[in-house]
Amino acid sequence: MSEEYVYRSEVEELEQRSATAARLFDVRRIIGGLFVIYAIIVLIAGFTASEADVKKASGININLWTGWCMLAVGLLFLLWMKLRPLSAPGTAPKPEAGPGGGPGNGPGNGGPDAGGPGAGRPGTGEG
Repeated sequence: MSEEYVYRSEVEELEQRSATAARLFDVRRIIGGLFVIYAIIVLIAGFTASEADVKKASGININLWTGWCMLAVGLLFLLWMKLRPLSAPGTAPKPEAGPGGGPGNGPGNGGPDAGGPGAGRPGTGEG
């Protein structure tokens, strides 16, 4: 095996580890997970609240309402993380297809025979 091949495989392995670590320590996962855990605790407190606790809060079971809201926020964070995952560090996002279809159909993307102003090869006097 050549030295270049070994170097490339080591670099690819490090890039893969870096991407895995970035996904693992995604802030959305941490915030969403904490919100869900705290929401479960607050919901349990809301379900086990006494009449005196509810009476203190003007007849509203505030723990129950807060728990449901926290659960919704936590699940939204986790859903956001699932729908828009992090890309690997150092990689550019995929280009989206424009109105002309796929890549290469836009203006100025033609080859040397595409025509138009300046289409000739430099230094040959064409164009």
